[in-house]
Amino acid sequence: MRRRFFWSLVAVAVATIVVGSLAAAILIDREVDRSVREEFRRQAQATAGLVDSQILQRPGGRGPQVDVISLLGVVTAVGGHDYVEAAFIDQAGNLEVLGQGGPLLDQVPGDLARVSRSVEFEATVDGESVAAFATPVDLNGRGQMVIVIGTDLDIIPWRDVALRMLFGVALGLTLASLIAGSLSRFLGSRLEGLSGASRALAAGDLTARAPVEGDDEIGEVAVAFNDMAGQLEEARRREREFLQSVGHDLRTPLTTIGGYAEALEEGNVDAADLPRVADVIHRESGRLSRLVEDLMMLSRIEAREFGLRPEEVDLAAHLAGSVEAFRVRAEAAGIVLESDLEPMPPVETDPDRVDQIVGNLLENALRYTPEGGSVTLRLQSGDSGYRIAVTDSGPGMDPDDLPRVFDRLYVTQRYRPLRPEGSGLGLAIVKELVGLMGGTTGVDSAIGSGTTVYAILPHSGSDQRSG
Repeated sequence: MRRRFFWSLVAVAVATIVVGSLAAAILIDREVDRSVREEFRRQAQATAGLVDSQILQRPGGRGPQVDVISLLGVVTAVGGHDYVEAAFIDQAGNLEVLGQGGPLLDQVPGDLARVSRSVEFEATVDGESVAAFATPVDLNGRGQMVIVIGTDLDIIPWRDVALRMLFGVALGLTLASLIAGSLSRFLGSRLEGLSGASRALAAGDLTARAPVEGDDEIGEVAVAFNDMAGQLEEARRREREFLQSVGHDLRTPLTTIGGYAEALEEGNVDAADLPRVADVIHRESGRLSRLVEDLMMLSRIEAREFGLRPEEVDLAAHLAGSVEAFRVRAEAAGIVLESDLEPMPPVETDPDRVDQIVGNLLENALRYTPEGGSVTLRLQSGDSGYRIAVTDSGPGMDPDDLPRVFDRLYVTQRYRPLRPEGSGLGLAIVKELVGLMGGTTGVDSAIGSGTTVYAILPHSGSDQRSG
């Protein structure tokens, strides 16, 4: 990994140098070309002005008396031009090339005798491009002179530039290699701790943690990894506790059933005790059945093998039926079962899942409420959804236990002396079902003041998620 990182840095550095050099060369070429052209234009105008100031009338008014050829030679030498040419046009339009002429006069755009302003054009000499400027000089009624100055367009010596660019790339490659090597070693040493911790975690060591060094991106990744590892460790701990609790809840009724079955097999149970033994076996087998069913329910919910079938439901009427289904059981336990159901328009929800939620809440409250107490089912409508709450008059719960009320088997383990029956998974199933339907759960309780467990579900079935 470190080697790949090293070469990646080198490749990025080289690509940056090459692209930057090419871009800089193009921009420099354009700027130099513009500057040179501007300078040649200025020199052409200055040359024309110089010639204009030096020209005198020939005898007979034919043309310039001054030695223009010598003057153009001086301009060529001083200005460093590749080409300096001139032509004289008299008032009659007759053209006279001064000196030996040259290749540029014939390439001036349009009619040379009609040039009235400075003209910039591209000429070709021996197959090479030449930047040229033609500037007219008025001879005060005696005609005009056209001065043409030209220079090769190979303004920048690209061969030398290419050699220097290659040298720069080589130097950049060397520096990039040194920097990349140093940086890869630095980052590699930091990533090795994270890599080692991830391998240890994959091998099953949930205590593995990555070293956190600095507050940059690698440090943030290490913090996120440690958070994930901590959550996995906590999940594994809860899983172990859950399995231990399930094992205990399975072992207790199995031991009871096995003991009575062995006594029946050996004939150690009197005939008068048979109804009692049968009742114990029936009760313990029912407890096992409920535990297995609740475990299967949780498994199906978590695997998202649990579909929702929303439909229009009159919740008040529906929950009134749920209350009646538990009334006989409440009366047998000496508990007053009441309802306070707010009438509301039909809502789109899954009535079967609502039955499961309410059933688990009522069953949990009836187990928790002592004889002579009361359990109340309430339905209220709010902006965030409709609220289903079950309140009991039991002994209440310790405030420290409230955050874990919906954990699997937590309540039944914590309050087993008060609740000897039940799988301990009812509230966990309620939380999973409500979450599947897009809602939230909560609990309010205090020692000596009873307990209220509630679920808030959305008004519309469109907010509910199906597995």
